[in-house]
Amino acid sequence: MAEQALTYLITGINDDKSLATAVADRLVANGHRLVCTGLGPTPHHGDLSERAGSFLETTYASFERTVAERYGNSATTLPLDVTLEPSIDDVAQRLRDDGTALAGVFHSIAMDKTIRAGAVKPLLEVTLEEFSSAMQVSAYSLISLTRGLLNAGVLAERASIVAVSYRGAEFVTRHPYKNVGVAKAALERIIKELAEELGRSHAIRVNGVRFSPYTGSKAGGAIPGLVEAEQMCDELSPLGNARPDDLAAEVAYLLTPETRITGDVRNVDGGYHIRG
Repeated sequence: MAEQALTYLITGINDDKSLATAVADRLVANGHRLVCTGLGPTPHHGDLSERAGSFLETTYASFERTVAERYGNSATTLPLDVTLEPSIDDVAQRLRDDGTALAGVFHSIAMDKTIRAGAVKPLLEVTLEEFSSAMQVSAYSLISLTRGLLNAGVLAERASIVAVSYRGAEFVTRHPYKNVGVAKAALERIIKELAEELGRSHAIRVNGVRFSPYTGSKAGGAIPGLVEAEQMCDELSPLGNARPDDLAAEVAYLLTPETRITGDVRNVDGGYHIRG
């Protein structure tokens, strides 16, 4: 029996190698519609340098091209900068104007300026601005995005929210993860708090998924030492590293209306998490 067609908000698609793309592929294959958001220029960015403006335009063009080529009329694209609350409000208002009711949200956003610069700093060298930026994008954005959608009335009762995490939220990894690991730890704590609050107020479920090291995406490919970590985990995991399709299957399951799972952070890593 075919699933009932629902609408899901997908963040984090950069290109066809993004983990969010695998999730979107699975949802569309199951007959669902997507609203895909990507980092891009908005009226709220103000005066940007030529370099910053070019980065936003190039990033958004890659995102739009990926979504259009893969999903066509099954997906709507909208620019979103989660560091700007008016940008979140614009997305929420657009969905409200269109009469969209979201059955769920996939949160796959993370950023660390030290990684983007090509090197992970020791934690004692991370500035307050760098720390706050990583925390806002990687963790607090789950709160601000959820709040914006709820306030606009576009996140349906009994909806599901799923966020991507990594074992670096709990453990000191062999490859440098530092600042973003702290942000992921905050993300996992936020997942549990939101599960409690939203479960009682709106019957909304909130869960996380820790995925295997993955260098195929732009974000993963930028982390120093992750190639070696990917190889090591593939050798040590009982089933080998999980693949993007494995993540997509788990996320699609958690997003379905029938589950009664909330406040959980699940491991999709081929069993690596059981290693001592």
